[in-house]
Amino acid sequence: MRVSLNTILYYSLLTLPVSFKIQFYEGVYLYPQELIIAFILVLYFVSDFRQIFLLPKFISPYLYYFLSIVLIILCTLISFSNYVDIAGLFKTLKYLLYIVAILFVSRNHFNGFINSFNKIAFYSILITLIIYAVKWYSFPGTTVEYFYLSTWDVNYVPSGLSNLNFDLSTLSFSRSAGNHGVYGSYLVLIYLLNLHLLLSNKKRAGGKFNILLVILVVLNLSLLTSRESLLIFLIVNLCYFSKDLLKLKIKKIYLYFILLLAIFLAVILVNDVNIGLINKIKYTLQSLTDSGREQNINLRFNVWILILLSFVLYPSHLIIGYGYNALNFNYFLKETNKFFSLYKNYASVPESFFFIMLAYGGIFALLSILLFFISLLIRLYKLRRHSSLYELFFYFSIGLFITNNTGGSLMSDLLLAQFSLFYIFIHKHYEQQSKYVVHNSKG
Repeated sequence: MRVSLNTILYYSLLTLPVSFKIQFYEGVYLYPQELIIAFILVLYFVSDFRQIFLLPKFISPYLYYFLSIVLIILCTLISFSNYVDIAGLFKTLKYLLYIVAILFVSRNHFNGFINSFNKIAFYSILITLIIYAVKWYSFPGTTVEYFYLSTWDVNYVPSGLSNLNFDLSTLSFSRSAGNHGVYGSYLVLIYLLNLHLLLSNKKRAGGKFNILLVILVVLNLSLLTSRESLLIFLIVNLCYFSKDLLKLKIKKIYLYFILLLAIFLAVILVNDVNIGLINKIKYTLQSLTDSGREQNINLRFNVWILILLSFVLYPSHLIIGYGYNALNFNYFLKETNKFFSLYKNYASVPESFFFIMLAYGGIFALLSILLFFISLLIRLYKLRRHSSLYELFFYFSIGLFITNNTGGSLMSDLLLAQFSLFYIFIHKHYEQQSKYVVHNSKG
């Protein structure tokens, strides 16, 4: 019974990329799988609460993540003395649900993970690109106008299904903003797995499928407007390939990849195709050249300054935070801005994984999430030399740490689940390989 429940829990997390959300209440969105996850966890806790303590050692970093979310929940409840935000509390409880589910799933064997992960990834990208192509085909305007919309309008950006919401009250679909970085980071995760499979010396029957996935990832990334995912993509590739290039060890797969990328860029530049990512980069460079700043970055910087200054005026909130409570958070930011007379405009949310922890959960939530990253990176650093997959994922985690300073992608259902499953799989894979080596050496 427990094994079957854990399997259901595992697949509920794994299939998120091919699912849309259902809007039950204004600002409250749920994957269908989340109802299943909640039900299974209730069964676990009712049957035997002690199971939560029977966890593998490698999952210990997630206990810090668990603590940070618990602290935010407590701070949110405290904030209700000023303003009540049920949607904020619900979202925080949902994050806790995911962390607890990840802790339980860490006990699974993860047999067949690569095939399952890649199949779901393929369908996720395929559905995304088909929707993009159909909208393009049916668009009444010019191609230039469509590419402009697919850069700036959330309804046209090919950012997966996790921001596709079905409203029960109107029985219609809509898109929510802020998902392109999350989906883009997930694409890089797909890329590094299939890059590893292509770089491995073993001849694999599925090599063509891996090449197809890499091509689809690069195509989808180029259509996105995510600077976060581009940065992670560059970090993974530069960190991994630079070692061999410096030693003048150039494999055929490197040359094929560089050639395909060069052809792709040449076609874009020659035909002046202003696809999403190119448009976003041009906009960023032009903004920095014209005014020395970029509006989105400037708004984020402003809110970070206000958060820090708010603790000067309200020092107790450095401990108790403002909770995951939009009304409470914005009230104190507005008062701080009024007191110091600083900005006309600033972001209404922290726009940083670490400032989210600091603002919503206080200094201890921030310290806890820093310990999560530090302990996780230390474990991955020790594993990196055993496999190109481990090494690529280590670079990916560094990239995620860097980009989450200006975003909160790891505090999202899709990426949190996929990143965590990948982290668990790597450790399971290492344990299996170690046992195999020991067994052969004894034999």
